[in-house]
Amino acid sequence: MMVYKGVVKDHVVVLEAGAALPEGLHVDVMPVSELRQGNPYALLEVWGSDVPEEVWDAVEQAVERLDRTDKDNMRTKPRA
Repeated sequence: MMVYKGVVKDHVVVLEAGAALPEGLHVDVMPVSELRQGNPYALLEVWGSDVPEEVWDAVEQAVERLDRTDKDNMRTKPRA
């Protein structure tokens, strides 16, 4: 899924330079300022941006560690 950035001006969304969408295309618009930390859509804000590869690697490693920790906790947690 492609994510395009823009700004609302006079009740119209103006896309950033270089973004070209076909006329009549239906779109969903999600306000950026309303994204809370932990919201998975917040990742879309940086996806495809100029984030250095090593930063993405660190994010992926952190997610993998959290996933492993979560699975380990589920195995050791007594069932009710």
